[in-house]
Amino acid sequence: MNKDSLLENDYLLTKMTINCHHADRMSEISKNLSASLEYLRKVRGLTQEQLAKISGIPRTTLSHMESGEGNPSLKTLSKLASALGVPYEELLITPKPSCLLIRKHELKKHQWSQGQVNKVELLPGPIPGLQFERLEFRNFAMLVGTPHSKGTREYFTCTKGRISVTVGGDTYSLNTGDMLAFPGDCKHVYQNLEGMESEGISIVVLHYASE
Repeated sequence: MNKDSLLENDYLLTKMTINCHHADRMSEISKNLSASLEYLRKVRGLTQEQLAKISGIPRTTLSHMESGEGNPSLKTLSKLASALGVPYEELLITPKPSCLLIRKHELKKHQWSQGQVNKVELLPGPIPGLQFERLEFRNFAMLVGTPHSKGTREYFTCTKGRISVTVGGDTYSLNTGDMLAFPGDCKHVYQNLEGMESEGISIVVLHYASE
């Protein structure tokens, strides 16, 4: 075999090796995307239909990606990442549950009712369709809740003191440990019944109307 033939064989072998490596890499990315997308969707309690609605991506496209058969564009990945509240790079790496410790002073806090009520965010980042907050009331403080979209449900647990919740004209008095589930799409008012600080946990499950 002459020198030219040897060089040509080396070139073809190198090209085949690169192509195989590229194919393996693309297969790995597709596998990671499939596993990451399914994991992130389920850990947020979303169905494929719900995630499709939030992200504006057809459900069939999501189904293909979760089965490892999709070849999404960067635009599609960006929409999914935005809907799931993660960087798009996280969709392409091997999913693994992680722990995040946030100290009390690091939690985001917002003042309402002229500083008489604090709303403390209890999620490290946005999760579509879910709000999770601690409400801190000063002495006899009142907070008028904002009605959410139709079909939304709210779950309020009194964790300290006594708090009343008025929903649609009916008032419910909660002692420490009591929980009230009510429609979050109507006007509601919280009232601290104590001459000392009271607290409660509010979980709001937002409803997305189907097309």
